Amino acid sequence: MKKLLYLSFSLLLFFSACQKADTDLTFEANKEMSKGPVGKVTICHSAGDGKVIVIQVNQNALAAHLAHGDVVPDSDGDGYTAIGACTGSADDCNDNDATINPGAEEICGDGTDNNCNGIIDENCGPNFKTFNIRNANGSIFAPWDADIILSENAAGDGFTFATPRGGQKVGYGTEFFTGYRVNTLESVNWNWLSVPADRGIIPYLNIWVTDGQGNLAVLSSENNYRGTDFGTRREWKIFEYGASQTDFSWLFDGRPASRDAAQYLVLNGRRITLSEISDRILINDPRWYPTAYVGSGAPRGGYGINLIWGDTQKNFVAPNGLQIGGLTVKLAGVNYSAIN
Repeated sequence: MKKLLYLSFSLLLFFSACQKADTDLTFEANKEMSKGPVGKVTICHSAGDGKVIVIQVNQNALAAHLAHGDVVPDSDGDGYTAIGACTGSADDCNDNDATINPGAEEICGDGTDNNCNGIIDENCGPNFKTFNIRNANGSIFAPWDADIILSENAAGDGFTFATPRGGQKVGYGTEFFTGYRVNTLESVNWNWLSVPADRGIIPYLNIWVTDGQGNLAVLSSENNYRGTDFGTRREWKIFEYGASQTDFSWLFDGRPASRDAAQYLVLNGRRITLSEISDRILINDPRWYPTAYVGSGAPRGGYGINLIWGDTQKNFVAPNGLQIGGLTVKLAGVNYSAIN
C-alpha cells in the first residue's frame, strides 16, 4: 500500500513538473516572439550630432524612445509617413488620422485637406446657376423676354448678363451653402471680365435666411461689397421678410431690431454686421413665397446665396451685356471657388 501511494505521489510530481516546464517554454517563446519582426516598431531615432536614423525597437522599449525625442514616422498606420519623416513617403499632412493622407479622396464641405495637396475641398466648390426673375412687364414666369442676355461662363465661375429694359431682372445663385449659419459668411468676391462704363454698379448680393420657425427674409448688399469683411461691414438691407413686418427680433435671439428709412437692418441704434445675427439663422431659400410679403423682384431660383442684376433702377440697364468671373465665397474661414 505504501509503495502504491509513493508511486502515485511521484507521478503527480512528474506531471506537475512537466506542466510547469511547458508553461515556462510558452512564456519564453512569447517573449522571444515579442523581440521578433512582429513585435517591432519602426522609428526615427536621434543618433546625436543632429543625425536621425531609422531603427526598429521592441514595443516595450517604444515609450522610452519617444520620451527622449524619437518619433514614429507613421503614427496612424495608414501607410504614409508624416511630412518631414526620416523614412517612407514623408507626405502625410495629418499623421494622427488614418483617413487623411495623399491617397485619400477629398470630402466636400468638411473644411479639411483630406488628400494633403494643400487645397481644402478642391473641386468641391459651389455650383452657381443662372435663373430669370422678372420680365419688363412685371411677369415672374416664362416665357422670358427675348432681349434678356443670361448665360454661365464655361468655367462655371461667373456669368454674362444684360437687362436692356427697366423691370427686367436676373440672378446667379447656389444652394451649396444651404444650412450654414449666415453669421459665418465672411466675403463674396469676383472680377469684371467686361467692365461697365459706370464701375460703381455691380451685381448686388441677396441672401435668403430663415430661423426654421416660419420666419424668412432676404438680406441684401447693394453697394460694392467686394473686398470687404462681412463680419464688420454695416451695410445690410432687409427685404421679403414675411409676416414680421416690423419685428426683426427673430434674427437676434429676441433682441429688438428694426428697419431704417433707407431699408437697412438696425440693432441697438446701429446698422448690423452679419456676425451679430443669431446662430439659429441659417442660409436657406424657403422655396415658398407668400404673395402678401414677397415681391416680384425676389430671387425665386431656390438658391440661398444669389448675385442679382437688373431692376427698375436705370443704372442697372446694360443693353450690350456684361460679364464677371473668378467668383469665390469665404465662409467659416474656408475659401470656396465657384465651379461647374
